[in-house]
Amino acid sequence: MFSVDVEDYFQVSAFESVIDRTRWADQESRVVQNTNRMLDLLARHQVQGVFYVLGWIAQRFPDLVHR
Repeated sequence: MFSVDVEDYFQVSAFESVIDRTRWADQESRVVQNTNRMLDLLARHQVQGVFYVLGWIAQRFPDLVHR
């Protein structure tokens, strides 16, 4: 079993003092592309994964959560 915290690059705690939550919607998102890459890689190697998705991402990218 493989676990993944799904968050975009600007949502990590290292950027907390640089990019405020109120500015998240203004940032270019990479989460869909990168999560799809991870899903494809896991499927290719027949590895199951558990993905913990931020509510902010789930609201904006419901198709990603469904996948």
